[in-house]
Amino acid sequence: MKLVQDLPEIFEEFGEKKREAFLEIKEYKDKGIPVIGMYCAYFPTELAMAAGAIPVGLCSFSNETITAAERDLPKSMCPLVKSSYGFAISDRCPFFHFADLVIGETTCDGKKKMYELMAEFKPVHVMELPNSQSERGLAFWKSEIIRTKEYLEEFFHMVITEEMIRDAVHLNNQIRTSLKNLCEVMKLDPVPVRGEDIQKMVQGSKYRFDFATTPGVVKEVIDKIMTEYRQGKHLEKRPRILVTGCPIGGDSLKVIRAIEDNGGVVVAIENCSGVRTLGSPVEEDCEDIYEAIARKYLSTGCSIMTPNDNRIDLIGEIIEEYHVDGVVEMILTGCHATGAESVYIRKFVTEEKHLPYIAIDTDYSTADQGQIATRLTAFLEMIQPETEKRIDINYCYKIVLTGLTEQKSGKEILEEIWKYTHIPVGIKAGEQEVEDWIGISREEAEQENNKRMEYKLSEKNGVVMAVVPDDVSKENVEELLELLAKSYHMRDNSRKTEEREIPDYMWIMAEESKDLIHIGQELAKQIGEKKIIAGLKLRQMQDNELFLSGMEGKEARNCVIDICRKSMADVDGKVIIGNGFPDCEKKEENRQLQWQVMNIASRQKQKESVMLVENYYHELAIDCISEHLGQEKVYMEELEILKEEDRKTGKELYETLYWYLRMKRNVAQTAARLRIHRNTLLPRIARINELLDMDEKDGMECEGILLAMEIEKLKND
Repeated sequence: MKLVQDLPEIFEEFGEKKREAFLEIKEYKDKGIPVIGMYCAYFPTELAMAAGAIPVGLCSFSNETITAAERDLPKSMCPLVKSSYGFAISDRCPFFHFADLVIGETTCDGKKKMYELMAEFKPVHVMELPNSQSERGLAFWKSEIIRTKEYLEEFFHMVITEEMIRDAVHLNNQIRTSLKNLCEVMKLDPVPVRGEDIQKMVQGSKYRFDFATTPGVVKEVIDKIMTEYRQGKHLEKRPRILVTGCPIGGDSLKVIRAIEDNGGVVVAIENCSGVRTLGSPVEEDCEDIYEAIARKYLSTGCSIMTPNDNRIDLIGEIIEEYHVDGVVEMILTGCHATGAESVYIRKFVTEEKHLPYIAIDTDYSTADQGQIATRLTAFLEMIQPETEKRIDINYCYKIVLTGLTEQKSGKEILEEIWKYTHIPVGIKAGEQEVEDWIGISREEAEQENNKRMEYKLSEKNGVVMAVVPDDVSKENVEELLELLAKSYHMRDNSRKTEEREIPDYMWIMAEESKDLIHIGQELAKQIGEKKIIAGLKLRQMQDNELFLSGMEGKEARNCVIDICRKSMADVDGKVIIGNGFPDCEKKEENRQLQWQVMNIASRQKQKESVMLVENYYHELAIDCISEHLGQEKVYMEELEILKEEDRKTGKELYETLYWYLRMKRNVAQTAARLRIHRNTLLPRIARINELLDMDEKDGMECEGILLAMEIEKLKND
């Protein structure tokens, strides 16, 4: 592709890439290169690439093949499944025709049955997907990835080494990163291009089979978009829409077109192949590469997961980062999981984010295009873009803190701030006479003297500067400059301790990243004011985790605890503070332990917002023992039910159960041990059965309950 073309031609060329690939795939087959077809984002394409095969998404977004599918499948089934099967059974998809193997997955019921039918005329390997994103689900998914790798080795008569897997991971991460950077141009306001054009690029890139060149080509397109943007070529200001829900492409692109043809712009898409999926790479340096692959792919926010809290978090992040004005959820008729989950999405968007929301139920036909256009036009008219843009200073804090902990330069942090706010910013530090600007040239900044604002740095003569855009308030820009000035002060303090690492180290974890951002702000502020934590350093901040060093003694930790409690005083979320540890090599071990404690505290539904890890050592011991027993937990919740019943009735059910289990459920021996009559014991056992279903539990489960009670007794003693 030659980038001498104009952007519309480039987007159109990417949009047509799938059709061109129909011919290319035959050329690869003629060269003896295997082809692996897939339908789902849960399949790790790194496995196919490591096997030297071409992984290709099979046709599934067209209404034209649904009639053929309905000869075998129910009309009420999801159009995506019917379209996929229709293409296969009618042999109208060249990718399916030339595929040596199809990889399926146990997502929805419709797909599972489709793979059974498809296996009658095409080799199909089905990966068994867990329905939960828990640690147990992760372990199972990792085993499935290894099983699939071994299946590919057997099917293609080859050996896939770990080095091949790691090379494929590295290349795929490069492709993801380039496409993520492309999607992020839509953070600009006003946007540079239509959302449909970005979608054409993302979808079209999947059919560029010369994988190694894709990152470079995408980067050139990004550079061209940004060059034209700086020249003033962009769309007018429009309502910024997030599209979420079912996979979108082909005939279902009618929803995006209806938004953009009627005055809106789609700034981001959240689904199984959306912007957040692209922003989540496989961890390359992980010792266990298969676990890293499993963790990345299992994090996909799909409605078949139960629960699917991850999707809510992803939508929240996109709303903040892309300045979303409204949310449109596309639900394919017959997709019951997404339809049911839309209740939670609507509540989250309208009640927590206070944004307008609309659900569009549709299929791949053109019959409802007029109705969709009418509904979305009315929806967009409800959204009045603010004449004055408000910059989210909390998110700017996150950018700064992340930059500091990742040891980025001041210029790199300013560039990130510019990408998010689109406010030209600059700095003149120390004795430096030349102003360094991001987002505007020095000459242009001088011409905007009447719009310039400055904020003094701590060092002599140093200032941070900004040019105030017409659509942003001066107060908002002043807040931003104050934040940037503080960040430079923090960097200076950090440099002074950079040469030596000061134990102790400590983790702080939060249920929600926004709470951790607030704590990070307060810590950054107090480091310069409180002598006891003057050596404290925010070494790593990402998502819901903050890693500290320089925690000098118990008093410093108590100070941090006080700061956290004040920060969380009026917040509903929860944070957990770890103990200090002197050996940085224990960092990951302590991190995992602290998340384990957070999960325990969440199960117990603790009311306190700031929790200390040492208060959960007993529960942690229970969890560790249960893990060795191969159980998910050792029935702590069940025992709490008995304790609550005892508090209400005074029947001593807890003690009764203990001796009942100790006596191997022998009624006579239990009554003798408790020194009560058999007729007194039997009603107690009946009540315990009502509460805990003891009669349904096997011997191993009863041993687990008894073990928990034994540990509880040791704790009390």
